[in-house]
Amino acid sequence: MMRILLLITVLISSLTAKSQVVFFDDGTTTSYYDQGIVDVNNLGNSLFEHTYPPGNPQWNDKIPCVTSSYRGNSALKFNYTSSSDGNWKATVYRKSWSLADITSSDSISFYIYSEEDIPSNVLPRIAIKANLKSGNGDNASELYPLSDYNQNVNANQWTQIRFPLSVIFYDTQNSDLDFTQTKGIIFNQSETNNSSRLIYIDEITTYEYLEFIPLATEFKAVGYDSHVELMWNAPQEDLNYKIEASFDGGNTYELRAETAENFLLDFIPDKARNSTIQYRIYTIAGGNQSEELTSQAEVRDFSDDELMDMVQQYTFRYFWEGADQASGMSKERASGTVVASGASGMGLMAMIVAHERTYLPQEEIKDRILEMLEFLESCDRHHGVWSHWYNGDTGASQPFSTKDDGGDLVETSFVASALIALKNYFSGNDNKSVQIREKADELWRGIEWSWHQKDGENQLYWHWSPNYGFEKNLKIRGWNESLITYIMAASSPTYGINKEVYDNGWANNGGMVDSRSFYGYEISLAPDYGGPLFWIHYTHLGIDPHNLYDAYADYWEEHVNTVKIHHTYAVNNPKGHKNYSDKCWGLTSSDDPDKGYSSHKPLYDDNGTIAPTAALASMPYAPEESMKALKYFYRERGSELFGRFGFYDAFNDNKSWVKQDYLGIDQGPIIIMLENYRTGLLWENVMNDSDVQEGLYELGFNRITSVPELEKKSKLIIYPNPNQGQFKISLPEFAGKDVTIKLYNLQGQQVYNELIHRMSSVHDVNVGDLKSGCYVLVLRTEEQSIQTKLIIR
Repeated sequence: MMRILLLITVLISSLTAKSQVVFFDDGTTTSYYDQGIVDVNNLGNSLFEHTYPPGNPQWNDKIPCVTSSYRGNSALKFNYTSSSDGNWKATVYRKSWSLADITSSDSISFYIYSEEDIPSNVLPRIAIKANLKSGNGDNASELYPLSDYNQNVNANQWTQIRFPLSVIFYDTQNSDLDFTQTKGIIFNQSETNNSSRLIYIDEITTYEYLEFIPLATEFKAVGYDSHVELMWNAPQEDLNYKIEASFDGGNTYELRAETAENFLLDFIPDKARNSTIQYRIYTIAGGNQSEELTSQAEVRDFSDDELMDMVQQYTFRYFWEGADQASGMSKERASGTVVASGASGMGLMAMIVAHERTYLPQEEIKDRILEMLEFLESCDRHHGVWSHWYNGDTGASQPFSTKDDGGDLVETSFVASALIALKNYFSGNDNKSVQIREKADELWRGIEWSWHQKDGENQLYWHWSPNYGFEKNLKIRGWNESLITYIMAASSPTYGINKEVYDNGWANNGGMVDSRSFYGYEISLAPDYGGPLFWIHYTHLGIDPHNLYDAYADYWEEHVNTVKIHHTYAVNNPKGHKNYSDKCWGLTSSDDPDKGYSSHKPLYDDNGTIAPTAALASMPYAPEESMKALKYFYRERGSELFGRFGFYDAFNDNKSWVKQDYLGIDQGPIIIMLENYRTGLLWENVMNDSDVQEGLYELGFNRITSVPELEKKSKLIIYPNPNQGQFKISLPEFAGKDVTIKLYNLQGQQVYNELIHRMSSVHDVNVGDLKSGCYVLVLRTEEQSIQTKLIIR
C-alpha cells in the first residue's frame, strides 16, 4: 500500500511540477499598458495605434487597452494597418519588467477577439524576446506564423490561440537565446495589402499542459460588510485560480475573478448584501481546470465601530505582513525594499493597537516589538538620531537625498513618540514587557536633540550628516508636521531644549501666526485653505490635541477648522474635479499620477488627487465627515480602493488613476488616529508620561481646564522635584496658617486634597499612590493661593 501511495505521489509531482508564466492579464489602467511597447520608429507606412501614460507624452509608445476583456478589467487593443512598405511590431513585457524562465512551458497561449471573422493565415506572427546566452544584451527569436497551429477566428467571441514553444526552442536560428531569461512576447505584421484590423488580445501566458490539475487546499471565505475575503493554500507556485460565487443559494454561479494570488477580496454586488454567499474555486492551467472546492461566507451591514475596526485590522497587516522580514521594521512603501524610521515609529504604535485589540497573539506582538527595538539599537545612529531610510538586512543608513545620509531629527521624533508610548503601555512585570520598557527608555534617553541646535543656536535643524555636517541647512520651522519634534526635544531628560529654542526656532517668535478665515472657519497656522492634512496628523499620533494650547494657537480649534475647510472645499469643488463631494475629500501628500510623490492642498496644489489617509486620519477632528468618506471609499469604491493592507495610497478620478500601493506614513496615521478617536489609547500612553508633561510645561502648553486657584506663579520650594511621590514643601510665609494643599493633573482633575491647621515651615506630603506624571500643586490660605509644577516619577 505504501509503495502505491509513493508511486501516486511521484506521478502527481511529475505531472504538476511545470507551471505557467503570465505576460499579460490586465492593463496598467483600462486605457493603456505600460509594459506594452510599440516599435514606433520602424512603422514605415504601416500604422499601429499607440498612446502614452497620463501626463507623460515622452513615452508615446504604449499599447492601448480596452475595457472589453476575456477576463479581468482590460485587454490589449491592436488597431493596425499593414502596408507592403511598412512593418508594425509590438512587444508585451511582464508587469514588473522581470525576466521569466519559460523552459518548463510547452505552449504560448492568448485569447483574441474581433468583431469580424479573421482567417488564421492573417493572424499576427509571433516571436520571443530573451537575453543572449553570452550575457551581453538581448535579441528576438525568429518570427513564426500562428496559422500552422490554429483555425480561423470567428467574429464576436473570444478564441484561444496556442503556439508550441518547441518550434522556437529547437530552431537552431535561436540557439543564441537564453529562454530562462525571457523578456517578452512579440507580435508582428503578417499582411502586406494595407488591410486594417481591430483585434483585442488578453491573457498572454506560457504554460505546460498538465494531465493532473492540483486542487487548492484550506479554502476559506470570511464575510465583512461589503466584501468577502477568500484565502487558500496554493499546491505549487505559478498556478492560476478561478473563483465563482452564487448569490442565490447555489442555484447559479458567476465568475468573480481569476488570479495567480492565493487570496481575493471580492466586493459583492448590492443584491448580495446581508446574505450568505456560496463560493467555489478551481485551479486552472493551460485552459484546463481542476475539480472544485467550496466555502461560504455571511455578509452583513457593519456598525460604524465595526467598520473602523475592520479598517484598522487590514491596515495593521501593512506593519505585520508587509514589514521587512529581516528586521521587523516598516517599509517605506509596500512595493519597495527600503525600511523607514518614521514609518517604523508609526508601526510600533500600530503594534500597541494590535496588542490591545488582540489582532494577533500578544506574545508574538511583543516579540516583533523587541525585534524592532533591537534593530533601532544596533542600526547606524548619528548622535542617537536615526536616519530616514535603512537597509533592513544590514542596518546601514541609506541616503534619502543628497547630503541627507545621516540623522533625520523629524523622522526620529516619530520614533521617539512611539518609544514613550511603549514604555508606558507595557507596564506588566513579565520579562518581555520589562525588556520593552527598558529598551524603549534607553533609546529615548540616547537621542541628542540639542546636537541639532547647530553650535548652540536657538533653532533645531532637520539633518546632520557624518559626511556633510549641517550643510543641508534645513531649519525646522512652523507651520508643518514637525511640532512633535520640538515637543519631544523639550521633553528629553538628557538632551532637552528650552522654550527659547521653541519660540525662536519653531514659532519664529510669533511670525508663524497669521489669522485668516475660509468658509467661515478661522485658522492661524496653516497656509491658506489649510495645508496638506498630514501636518495635523503626525504630531498628534501621541500628543492629544484636546484642550492643547499655547501662546500661538488653540490646537484643537486650529485642526478642527483645518479639516472643516478641506471638507467644505471638496463640497464647493472650485476646480471642478470629478467626484469631489461631502463624502469624497481629503488632500495630503501622496503619490500623484503626474508628479510622483507630491504634496496636495486645497486650491493651490490640487490636481484632483485624493488620498484616503487624509480623511480617515482626521476622524478625531471631524467624525461625521470622516465616516462618510470611509463608507464611500469602502462601500461604493472598495473594489478599486481597498486591498490586502487596507486603503490604497491615492486616486485621481479625472484620470481614472489609482495608485495600488501602500506607504507606511499613510497607513500609520489611519490605524493610530482611528484608535485615538475610539479609545484615546496612544494619547493616554504618551500624554501621561512625566517627561512629556514636563516638556509641554516647559514650552508653555496649558491643558488645565478647571483649576480655579491658579492666580499667580509661586516661589515656594518643593524638594525633591521630580520625586517618587514623597516630597517636602518649604514656605515660611505660610507657617502657622491654615493651608489647603491640592494637586491637579493636567486634565484639570483634582487628585489630592489636604487641609493643614497651622502649617509648619516645612511640611511632608506622601502621594505615592499617584501615577507618574506632571501635576499642578496649589496651596491656598484665606488671603491668597499660589501654585507650581510637581513631577512624580
